[in-house]
This record gives sequence, C-alpha cells and structure tokens, in this order.
Amino acid sequence: MPYLREIMQELSPQSPTQQVKVIKATQVGCTEVGNNAVMYYMDVVPTSQLMIMPTEGLAKDHSNRKLTPSLRAMPELAQKISGGKTRDDIGGTFEKIYPGGMLKISWAGSPANYRSLSCRFVCLDDVDGFPLDVAGEGDPLELGKKRADSFGIMRKIYINSTPTEKGYSNIEAEFEASDQRHYYMPCPYCGEMICFEKDGFVFEYNKETYALIGDVQYGCTECGSLIDEHHKGRMLHEGKWVPHNPGHIHRGYRLPSYYSPLGFVSWNEIFREFLEAKALMKTGDVRKMKTWVNTRDAKVWEGDLETVKADDLPSRREHYPSEVPDGVLVLSAGIDTQNTRFEIEVVGYGRDGETWSIDYHIINGDPNDIETRKQLAAYLNRTFECNDGARMKIYAKGVDTGGHRTKAAYAFCKPRYSQRVYALKGSSTIGAPFINKRASTNNEGKVNLFLVGVNAGKDEIYANIEVTEPGPNYMHFPDYDVYNDEYFKQLTAEKRDKKTGGWVKYRHRNEAIDCRNYANAALQLAGVDEQVLGIGRRIGIVSVQSSENGEKISRGKKSGRRIISRGR
Repeated sequence: MPYLREIMQELSPQSPTQQVKVIKATQVGCTEVGNNAVMYYMDVVPTSQLMIMPTEGLAKDHSNRKLTPSLRAMPELAQKISGGKTRDDIGGTFEKIYPGGMLKISWAGSPANYRSLSCRFVCLDDVDGFPLDVAGEGDPLELGKKRADSFGIMRKIYINSTPTEKGYSNIEAEFEASDQRHYYMPCPYCGEMICFEKDGFVFEYNKETYALIGDVQYGCTECGSLIDEHHKGRMLHEGKWVPHNPGHIHRGYRLPSYYSPLGFVSWNEIFREFLEAKALMKTGDVRKMKTWVNTRDAKVWEGDLETVKADDLPSRREHYPSEVPDGVLVLSAGIDTQNTRFEIEVVGYGRDGETWSIDYHIINGDPNDIETRKQLAAYLNRTFECNDGARMKIYAKGVDTGGHRTKAAYAFCKPRYSQRVYALKGSSTIGAPFINKRASTNNEGKVNLFLVGVNAGKDEIYANIEVTEPGPNYMHFPDYDVYNDEYFKQLTAEKRDKKTGGWVKYRHRNEAIDCRNYANAALQLAGVDEQVLGIGRRIGIVSVQSSENGEKISRGKKSGRRIISRGR
C-alpha cells in the first residue's frame, strides 16, 4: 500500500506535523497505520499513548483481535510489555505498560477513562462513530485531542474515519481543516498525473436489471485512454500525495476504495455495489447508496433526510384481507407509557425489513392502577388472525419505562421478562447504538433494563418511510380508521437537529414514532433479526382460534381506536 508511506512518515517524531487526518473508505489499511504508530512509539520512542474507539465493544475487539496479536508476533516488543515474562503476557485489554510509557485503550462514550491523561500520541479511530456529546461532558473527539496539549509541538494526533452524513461528520470537518491531499499517479499511456474519482470510471450495464456488463475501466482525464485495473499496481507505486489546500499546518488525506491494492476489493466489485444501490434508489430506498458513498467513495452523504413529510402517507393505506397479511412472519408490540394511558402499536415483520402495521390501541387509565396494567396484559396476550385461519400471538413486547410512571412500568415488566416483555429506556445520546443488549439491573425496580438509542432507531424508521414501493424496507399501513391523519402526524413528528444530528419533536404528540421504535427494539432483544426472518418461517403461531375468554376476536369494518378501558 504505497499510499500509506507518507501518512506514516508524518506520524513519526521526525516530522513537524502535529495532526494527521484521513477520510477513508473501507479496506485501504488506515486502521493499521494507527497500530503501526502505536508500536513504533512503544519500541523506538517510548512515551504515553491513548487510543480511542467509538464503543467499549470495538475497543475491546480492536485490542484483542488486532493489536495484541501483532504485539505477540514481535518477541522483542512483547517482552518489553510483559516485563520480561512470557510473550503471551502482554498486559490487559485496555492498558499496556512498557518501559518509558503506557498505552491506554478507551472509547468515546466514557471520557472519564481518559480525562486525566496526558499523552504524546493520540489515535482517534473511526471518529464518525463518536457521539457528538457525552452526557453533558462535551465532544469526545475534542476531549481526546486535548490529551496531547501538554506536549506542545511534540504531540502527534492521528484521526481517521469513514464519513457519514453531511453536517454530522466529524471526519469531514477535520479533513476540511487540513491541506486536503489526494493521491495522484502517472497515466500508463500519457504519463500525466491523475487522481481517481468516481465520475472518471467507465462501464456499461443493463438498463433494466442494472447488471454490470464487462470490466470497469478508468478514463484518463488528460489523454482519454481507458486504463484497465491491472495497471493500478504500478500506478500506485509511482504515485504521490498532492495538497488541494496547500499551506495548512495539518495534513489531511482522502482515500476512496478505488486505490485498494490488487487482490483486495476490485473496481468491478465496487461498481456492482454501486449499480445495486442505484437500482434500489428507484424504489426510494437510499440506504445502500448512502453506505456506498460513505464506504467506497469516502465522501459524506448529502441526501435530504432532515424533515419527513406526513402528507403522502395516508394514501398508502391498503386493505388487509385478514388481521395479519401474508408476508408477516412475526409480531412485536411497542408500548408508550403516559401518565393517563398506555398506547400500543402491534407491528408485523417480514423478510428484508418489510413491515406491516397491524393495530394501534389505547388503554386509558393511570398505569399506577393495577387494573390498567391487567388490561394491558390482556391485550398483549391476544392473538391475531392470519389469512389461512391460523392465529399469531405477539412474540416480543417493548415497554417504555421513562416519564412519571417508571415504577408502574417496572412492576409490569419484571414478572414477564420470560415472556419477552422488555423494560426499555430511551437514550438520546448522539451516536448511541440502537440496542445495548447488556441489561442493567441498577435501578429501583431491579428489573432487566435495556437502553434504546432512539436517534439510531428513528434514523431507520424515517429512512424506511422514504421507501415508496412495496418490498424491502417498505412500511405497510391498513385502511382502519385508527390509522388516520393524526397517527401519521405523530409518526413524522420529529425532525433532525442540524447541530447535534439528533431527532427532536416539532409537535407535542409523537407517541406513534415512539411505539414503532419500541416494537423494533423488542424484536431485536428477542433475537429475531434479518437472518432469522430470512428463513421464512412464521413465529408465534398458536392453534387456538379464540381469545382467552373464549370469544372469537373480530376487528369489524374499519373500527376506530378500540379503547377497552377509559379508567377513571
């Protein structure tokens, strides 16, 4: 990977450069640059070091699967870390001590782990996965960079990441605050220096199936010759980095996948993925193209997902021949807990992310009242009729425990955990994962409490709303009165805050979007993912043809919201 030489040279103590920033695609080797620098400073110029990953899990995985095996493969360096003991004894997962310094491996969501450190070399990996703010403590990216302040002109800060969305990308902002280098190579035909960009690639494809025809080539911008990929090896070897913003004190590098060495990801593979994403965009599904732009082209996604309109959604309502349409493989329910009621949506899930709204239901009454909770239990125990006459039960249930009725929600969930009733608490932390499957019992009710990254969940829901053709990720809605204009206004009641990247309410009522989020979360906690659904087998089918009290359940014709208790 010849393009990595200069980046590693700039990270050496011989270079006066203090900050090196790389906006990159996948499979171009930039994470290993950080590991190489860490091991260099361990062995040649011992000093204190800090490596920060997006999450604790990624930090642990990076240490155990990448860094530690590399250290074990170098006996002299491993012996320094082990203190003269065996080569296998090379320190803990998150801390490695050696003569003259130490390496601390931490994660962005826990700035307390590195707040008091002072380090000459700071490696900030995959920074677009960092939250923008951590529990009011500030930006973990900036907090990490400040750990090197005391070393002045001797400090080294290495920042790298695949980019995400325009306006929310840490690495885009860092790259813009640099000299913005691009890799230029001699054309094998005319010798002029050229730089790989997406629009310079030439290929043919079937306009109906979007299948790639033949091989992808690159058109030289100087002589027009078509360059085959087998020329890339020599071109990379003879290339050099050229700044597009010369004079800036920080070094910045952009590395799309087109530069990936022969034997890694090929041009044909890259543009097959592009064509697949292009085909999906015809249905309104932009997610695969967003991923391609970020992970292959190494650019931010500039799609407009800031505001989601409710105007066209009511026209999507359709007739269901039964309560559970064909295609539904499992049911999940999301329960929003209010001071005076429970609101519930039952959602059906099929293959490839396709969903069907099955029912939206309100139980009026104070959740603190046992009777109200009994009625919620009765509703969640009911079954729904399928096209073939079978009945399907609600397999997973996610209950909101926030607000002023937390104790009541705990009391409902705790004895029903074995029935896949999950106590959920929304987390608005920017960048938090949708689901943390590690439950906490550090709460007043001693229940298994799961954190839900509501912003990540809403990202997915609002992306799915943009899909306009039935099929993968499409959201179906029935033509029942309960799915009225108010429901769709609640479903689209939030817009993205351009400063934080999170979703915020712009109208008071947003129960529908919360219910959908909790239903999605419960299904994941129950272990039902796309791989399970891909088998195509229905989950939760029961043989009974009636409700618990022996009466056949019938929806009737376009009933309004069915309120089974008005409380007091």
